[in-house]
Amino acid sequence: MKKGTTADLWQVVELPLKVSQSAAVMEIVHSALGVVRSPVMITGMQVFSRLWVVWGIINLAPAATAQGSVPLGLPPTVTLPSGQALGLSLASLLLAWSVTEVVRYGFFAIKEVSSSVPYPLLWLRYSTFIPLYPLGVASELSMVWLAFPTLWRLRPWCLDLPNALNWGFDYPVACLLIVAGYLPGLPQLYLYMLAQRKKVLAAPRGAAAPAGSSVASGKKSS
Repeated sequence: MKKGTTADLWQVVELPLKVSQSAAVMEIVHSALGVVRSPVMITGMQVFSRLWVVWGIINLAPAATAQGSVPLGLPPTVTLPSGQALGLSLASLLLAWSVTEVVRYGFFAIKEVSSSVPYPLLWLRYSTFIPLYPLGVASELSMVWLAFPTLWRLRPWCLDLPNALNWGFDYPVACLLIVAGYLPGLPQLYLYMLAQRKKVLAAPRGAAAPAGSSVASGKKSS
């Protein structure tokens, strides 16, 4: 990135981000088929939220989401190296997602080639979600906030009445309903992840992490 802006960042990561997040659908398939012991419902919720943010939010309003940010109310002297004000943006979203995946897949890779996982990596696997989960969720919601005026104006994926099906669909309203669904679900999932962390880190050093836990298998930093 020559200019170092989030718009430049989006140009660099757009294709690999779309490919990698779309491929994550296979995690739901693997869970449903029993290839892994991850809970299907939790895995589905986590994968769906990222697919929705990538394809249903950022992809539909790239200018608003890639260039904008939601300020954190910090002093104006606190800025990024590029001079931009520090806030929730595409950069914070990718930071939360990417760090989560590097730790998660690194953990799985070590488990495949070794009988035990080094404790520092185990600790990271079950601890990084503590700051990254709220950061990821807040960044996802900031993308919705930035994109919503564009979605409301352009009305993508909407089906207006009257029509031959006699059925209507308002995508911006659907987005609001999805956001409302975040409120009851995310605290419950976060508490569950904390409980799994306590269970795994309190176990003897040689004990294996439960493969079915949402922290072991889930992706939510978001």
